[in-house]
Amino acid sequence: MGWVLWFLFVGLAVGAQASAQEVRAMSLSGMAEWALAEAHPEQVVWLNLAGDARALSLFQAELVTPGRGALIVLANEGQNADEGLLGPLRRAMAERGVAVMTLGLGAAPEKLRRSRQQVLAVSPVQPRASEPSSVMIDVGEVEGGVQDVSSYLANVRHVLDAAFEALENQGYERIAVAGVGWSAEHVTDWALGRDTLAGVVWLAPKFSAEQRSGLPGLLETERAWRVLDLHGASQRAEGQERAAALGRQQVQGYQRQLLALENPPRFADAERVASRISAWLGR
Repeated sequence: MGWVLWFLFVGLAVGAQASAQEVRAMSLSGMAEWALAEAHPEQVVWLNLAGDARALSLFQAELVTPGRGALIVLANEGQNADEGLLGPLRRAMAERGVAVMTLGLGAAPEKLRRSRQQVLAVSPVQPRASEPSSVMIDVGEVEGGVQDVSSYLANVRHVLDAAFEALENQGYERIAVAGVGWSAEHVTDWALGRDTLAGVVWLAPKFSAEQRSGLPGLLETERAWRVLDLHGASQRAEGQERAAALGRQQVQGYQRQLLALENPPRFADAERVASRISAWLGR
C-alpha cells in the first residue's frame, strides 16, 4: 500500500510539473495559438524562448525565385499571428518574392491602455526629457502578478530575437521587420543597434507620448536600416507631424506613404500594403 501511494504521489508531481511548463509556454505565446497550429500546420514554426517557453509563428516562404529576402511582422497588441491583414499579407508578400514570418502579441494590460488613452490628446513632438520616469504596469494575468514595463518589453524582444535567428538559420540574409499599430514602437526599439537589418516598416503606427517625442533622436543616430511609414487617411495629421519632426532633425532613410488603409488594417488591405512594402524593399 505504501508503494502504491508513493507512485501515485510521484505521478501527480510529474504531471503538475509538466502542466506548469505547458502553462508557462502558453502564457507567452497565447492560448489561441494551438488553434492556429491546427489550422495552418504547414506554416507553423515554434520559436524557442527562455526556459521552457516557446511562441508560435506562421511562416510563408517566397513563391517567386530568386527570393528578395524576408519580413518579420509583429501583430498589433491583442492580435494573433493570423489576425487582421497578417494572413493574406503572408501570401501577398510571398507572391512578390519575400518570405514572411508573422508573430502574435498578447493584449496590452489595462493599466498600459489607460495610460496611452490619457496621452493621445497631448500635443505631439515635445523634446524628450533627459531622465524619463519608469512606469510600473500589469503584464499578463499570471496569478494576478504585476511586472514592470522592462519585463514586458523584454518578452517582446525575446520573440523578435527568436524570429530573426530562425530566419537567419534558414539562410535569409536580407531581413526587415514590420510592426502593426502599437507594435511599431516595439519593433523600432528592437531594431536599434542591428546593423544587419534591411529596414523597419510602421504599419498604421501608434506611438506613446514618450516615443513620439524621442523618435527624431532615436533615428538620427547612425543606423544601416531605413524606415517606411505607411498609414491611411485617418492618421494623416499624425503622419504629417511625425514626418515634420523627423525632417527638422534631418533624419535620413525615412519615407512616409499615404495609402488607402483601414485603421486598424484589415484583410482587404493586404495587397496594397504588400505592393508598397515590396517596391520599397526593392529600391
